Amino acid sequence: MRKVFLMSLYGKTAITVLTLFTILAVAAAYSQDGSSTGKCGFQNQTILAPAGTTTSPMDLNDNGAIVGFLFSGSGATFHTTGFLFSGGKFTHFRFPGSADTFPHSINTHGTIVGSFDQTGVSGQHAFMVQAGVFHRVNIPGFPSATTIAMGINDFGDITGSFNGNGSDFGFLLHNGKLTTISFPGAAGGTFPQSINNQGVIVGTYFLNEQRSGAHGFMWKDGVFTNLNFPGSAGTEPEKISNNGDVVGTYVDSAQFEHGFAFDAGRFSTIDFPGGQDTQIFTVNKFDNVLGFFQTSKEDRLFKGFCSSVF
Repeated sequence: MRKVFLMSLYGKTAITVLTLFTILAVAAAYSQDGSSTGKCGFQNQTILAPAGTTTSPMDLNDNGAIVGFLFSGSGATFHTTGFLFSGGKFTHFRFPGSADTFPHSINTHGTIVGSFDQTGVSGQHAFMVQAGVFHRVNIPGFPSATTIAMGINDFGDITGSFNGNGSDFGFLLHNGKLTTISFPGAAGGTFPQSINNQGVIVGTYFLNEQRSGAHGFMWKDGVFTNLNFPGSAGTEPEKISNNGDVVGTYVDSAQFEHGFAFDAGRFSTIDFPGGQDTQIFTVNKFDNVLGFFQTSKEDRLFKGFCSSVF
């Protein structure tokens, strides 16, 4: 299944390859543990990728453009590059000179951020690309640090994670100025995932070095708020829209995964019917979500229309 991108910043990223199938269904999200109810209409989301490749979408912007990972080759020739699917047109790209490229976020202007690695060089480095021009994103004071850019808003503010002095911290880059984001007591690291136009960041932190039991957070102007689905064994917020809506995935006591939405202080579960696990990983201002659900045989990609949830 698709896993939240909270892997170690050391070394090359491990990724589960997904084969995408088409689906068509309409279903309801149900309430649990004090959360509210809401309904989403679900439909298939097909990515028209080149033959012999597979894709894993990561983000959906307010214009409907999707970015993600494109997997090709096998064994020693296996590589990950980026893709952009917009207006029915598929394009793929790679950071110049990289071995692998991992795009994570796209804003309304089409600016994409992510990370890349290089053959023979440990760790990853953040990048930004706009109109085909690539730039490496460095952390002030930590120019050689392993860095992953996870989110960008329409003002060019970038958030993500970096490894500084052996510990994993979150960062915000605003007009080139660094703000370090570290949840108090998070011995296992702080991992921002998304930032909206209001400067609100959501992400995950771990209290122990083993990184068990993920906790969600919301941050703005130095103030943290916990963001944990009621009664969950772990919560991983993935995206905050420009309307302030948050989506992500939580794990219940039986270790099953469920998608969730958070709006105006209210949680809702968003589960695809018939799936063993559901993961929601992005939302835009039109309340469109992207996610995966898992069956006993496969993972499937869907798009949800969730205006009645938010």
